[in-house]
Amino acid sequence: MSTNYFEGLNYTLGNEDTTLEVEIVKKTNPKKILAICGSGGRSLPLMSKDTELLTILDLSFEQLFIAQLRLATYKQLNYEQFLLFWGYSNLHLGEVLERKELFLKLNLDNQVKRYFSHIFEKINFSSLLYLGKWEKTFQTLAKVNRIILGSDFDHIFSFNNLEQQRIYYRDQFPLFRWKLVLFLLGNRTLFNALLYKGDFIEKNYSQTHYRYYFNAFENLFLNNIAKESFFLQLCFFGMIKNEAGYPIEARSIIHKTIAASKTHIEFVSEDFISFLSKGLVQYDFLSLSDVPSYFKGNLETNFMQMIKPGLNPGAIIVNRYYLRKPDCNLDDFIDISSEFHELIKIEKVQMYDIKIYQFDPKIND
Repeated sequence: MSTNYFEGLNYTLGNEDTTLEVEIVKKTNPKKILAICGSGGRSLPLMSKDTELLTILDLSFEQLFIAQLRLATYKQLNYEQFLLFWGYSNLHLGEVLERKELFLKLNLDNQVKRYFSHIFEKINFSSLLYLGKWEKTFQTLAKVNRIILGSDFDHIFSFNNLEQQRIYYRDQFPLFRWKLVLFLLGNRTLFNALLYKGDFIEKNYSQTHYRYYFNAFENLFLNNIAKESFFLQLCFFGMIKNEAGYPIEARSIIHKTIAASKTHIEFVSEDFISFLSKGLVQYDFLSLSDVPSYFKGNLETNFMQMIKPGLNPGAIIVNRYYLRKPDCNLDDFIDISSEFHELIKIEKVQMYDIKIYQFDPKIND
């Protein structure tokens, strides 16, 4: 994969519901965690009060910078200030001034401070939350979605009862217009033009792009209250309008946990395979996002074997496959995805084939 897609801030909010990984961490209590950075919103919530080490990796220094900024706002701002700084709270007249004051008071690495000082000056201290390439893309797609669906485009967000929402989706939802939305927007050409710049994943799933997206959204509509999905809110409104859809990073319990945590956090600019293959640290839990979906050739086949030196026996690895599932060697790994079926079913993005593995080096003895 070229470096085009990794230039600049790709994510400022994020495209995954990390609730799944957070719940697995609660159940398994890993001491050492490694996670792909993203915006920081997918990685920082993984720490618990018992986590000793959280290693956050990314090839993009910009993504590492925004994660460091997020960490500082967790540690140095109270919950209400955190929501205001990132633009989760309802808009009010003093928001820009308060955000500027909060930013100027933050204790940050000099490089991080300079980087975001420049960005904030350009955007006049408006919110960073929707500034990433991914978020901007979905703001564009949401405009088209609203035009095609018409005046009742947002009715599916009015439900508090899942069964009532299911009845509406099956009987009254503007399904023909929705299918037109997916046909026009859910294709490789458009995503390459708007976001991936030629680096869009080479699909190896049998479904067409249209069918892949239709099934994913249908899973969302049938298994989640729509307004509770930040991803659905982005797809329909281009922003999070209802606090019911706040991602896990913006929940008060997560803010409290991170603010009080004594976890050692390190930010590493390196790919996870080269880092783990050195075996300098052995981890108990890995959250690898959808990075493996971009692999080809020998890397696709052997990446799970290459990371073994960095794993403790029993380590859990969460991979999110998007359009492409690597044909990889899983010797010494057990697929335990079925143990977390209910969590996967209610994940609030549903664009991924989520696989959860456990490292068992004795399995082939």
